[in-house]
Amino acid sequence: MVVTGASSGVGRATALAFARHGAKVVLASRRAGALEVLADQCRALGGGATVVPTDVSDPHAVDALGDAAEAAYGGIDVWVSAASVLVAGMFGTAPDDEVRRLLDVNVGGNLWCARRALRTFDRQGRGTLILVGSLLGVLPNPLVAEYVMSKHAVRGLGLALRPAVAGRSAIDVSVMLPGPVDTPMFRHAANHSGRVVGAIPPAIAPERVAAGIVALARRPRRERTVGVLPWAALFAHRIAPHTTEWVVARYSAATLLRCDAAEPSAGSLFDPADAGRISGDWRWARMRRDLGARVGRRLGRA
Repeated sequence: MVVTGASSGVGRATALAFARHGAKVVLASRRAGALEVLADQCRALGGGATVVPTDVSDPHAVDALGDAAEAAYGGIDVWVSAASVLVAGMFGTAPDDEVRRLLDVNVGGNLWCARRALRTFDRQGRGTLILVGSLLGVLPNPLVAEYVMSKHAVRGLGLALRPAVAGRSAIDVSVMLPGPVDTPMFRHAANHSGRVVGAIPPAIAPERVAAGIVALARRPRRERTVGVLPWAALFAHRIAPHTTEWVVARYSAATLLRCDAAEPSAGSLFDPADAGRISGDWRWARMRRDLGARVGRRLGRA
């Protein structure tokens, strides 16, 4: 199993979920130190782990990641593309270099990962590619317009690749579309909103998204989301798209911002943060945070 964006959040939770099943996991992100800690945790859970520090915006680095996975384990069964960055603020306020960086990671990173994964899958005749998008790949949030655009691109790539591999029954492409998730991404985000940004409530535990990714690895499907509210939002969008988009845009923009003021910052777009964590601690109660993590881990074992 290759997992990009493995140093924190959904990627980290996914690596641990695979390790609980005894899987051999190739861990990729920019943060080598966080990956080494994660590798020890995966081995303690009964899985195998190989660390390959990778910037997914570099196609040569992604090719090297695939080569390292094949050299270590002889092939790749599942590739999870979970690396993502965030730029927050009204449209047009982010500097050009930050927008380019977001596109390089969120769009280019998924493109290079898909290309490299499918190259291996074609050669070995099997494999599953899972692109981690977002509910914002369907619905809007005006305070993160560039991020919304990138997640539409991720979903579009997944939908385009499905017919491209349709003639090969043992090769699958799936897109995970989680709603708000309690991850450290918001603390690492580039921020030009003037306020602190955080996960939109009610955010779910990253472990629950990881459980959904494990389910996709077992039974690939076109798209999947996790949680009652994301399912309800997608259903409402099919029935009343304009109303649903208006409601989600207003609510998500209003609840993304916290009361505290914040200076403009590039976050960890260019310099990766040191600490690797699963949760961003945005959920309101410790009991809810712990319960969500336990439920996600239990679902991931099923």
